Amino acid sequence: MTGAVPEDRVGTDAERLEQARGVVRGERPAEGSGNVVYAAYVAVIASLTYGVPAARAFFLFVDPAWLSRHLTGVQGVLVVGGAVVALVLLAHRLGSLRGPVVPDLPYLDHVATSPLDRALVLRRWWRLSLLGCLFGGLLAGAVTGTGMLVAAVASPMVLLPTSVAGLLVGLAVAGAWLWGQVRSWPTGPRGPSTVLRERTSLRVLHHVALRTQSARAVTMGGAVLAGDLRAARLDVAAPGTRLRRTRLKGRGPVAVMAARDLLGLRRSPGVALTGLVLAGAGSWALAHATAPGVPSIVAFAGVLGCYLGYGAWCEGLRLQGDNAGTPALLGLPARVEALAHLVTPSALYAVVALAAGGAVTATSDAGATAAWWPLAMVPLLAGCQLLAAFRGLPPVTLFSPGSAVFAVAFWYSRPLLLALVTGVGATAVLTRAGAGNAVPLLFLGAYAAVLFGRRRVRLLDEAHRV
Repeated sequence: MTGAVPEDRVGTDAERLEQARGVVRGERPAEGSGNVVYAAYVAVIASLTYGVPAARAFFLFVDPAWLSRHLTGVQGVLVVGGAVVALVLLAHRLGSLRGPVVPDLPYLDHVATSPLDRALVLRRWWRLSLLGCLFGGLLAGAVTGTGMLVAAVASPMVLLPTSVAGLLVGLAVAGAWLWGQVRSWPTGPRGPSTVLRERTSLRVLHHVALRTQSARAVTMGGAVLAGDLRAARLDVAAPGTRLRRTRLKGRGPVAVMAARDLLGLRRSPGVALTGLVLAGAGSWALAHATAPGVPSIVAFAGVLGCYLGYGAWCEGLRLQGDNAGTPALLGLPARVEALAHLVTPSALYAVVALAAGGAVTATSDAGATAAWWPLAMVPLLAGCQLLAAFRGLPPVTLFSPGSAVFAVAFWYSRPLLLALVTGVGATAVLTRAGAGNAVPLLFLGAYAAVLFGRRRVRLLDEAHRV
């Protein structure tokens, strides 16, 4: 239903919609705005308790003089603009998987398929999502400004621009999120003009797409509660349709595994590009972090980007971990096959790291160490990704009352924490004591990651054997 709806019809549809909601709800009490107000209250309390102290610690930890010297002018605009663009693109991508308008399945099957105005039927879910994005952006901007004020790096006047900027970013995220959901269906109006009008966007949402996203939300919610990220990942994975007729050539077992992973990245250019951007930005930050006086937060961001970029290229390794215990197609032992899956991401990362390190060395005063330090992270990243792919499901003992969320989160974040602690620590030692002390520390962290990763490969493979 895409045409204009008369005003008298709108009133009639509203009455019918209220009656239909009562039928679907049954004996349950009507859902009011109490839950929304309570969620906003909890968000404000959490921001005051954790957000403001964290923002203050960040601005105290990072040298204000360094921030003003490197993040003002054109560089600051590029960094902030890049972060906002990345956030908007992420929201657009999220809209194709789980958009802002996702009613329950009974409501979709019995109310959304009726002759009622689709915009009126779906308006409540969209307005709640829009309000959440606006409130979240406003809260993030206010927390950032308050942290700057408490840390004494800005005047109280900073609260107004940061709050307004956060509100605008929240509005942009909400619009991109809805547009991503609109474009998830291949037919019908899909242009940017649909985002400018609320009713038009809601009317072009296809019932089949809404039902798919609603069912996916239920599946992913259950997978997250059970701590099974494999089920969630398989549910959101898009089927590959590119290069389906391309075949691998005859090579040795290890070379075939590497070529297979490379072909998988060619069939998923979006994943390959994401890894390239993240690894490139991370290597660039790591190269800059080798210069004296650069805050450790730059090394933290660099290691995080390198870890995520390298991990984006490790889908073959994760697939082996998901299917641990099954017979190997090429007869390779599980540990050898796992190491073979690290060849392609390591080679790609090495090329990106050398290019980024060389560019930083040529365009700044970071020194020759910047050219090879991002490349030295290859063993650490490979070991941490090996550990991440074969960590398996969390033990049942972690699901204890009161600490299950934090315990499961720590279980899944161990590889990332190991990479961050080792990478940032080694970079700090490099800038203060030289490469002679930093390289052994980096080697020890990489050795521990590879050792524990190979142990997890063996344990997971033996646990799934019949």
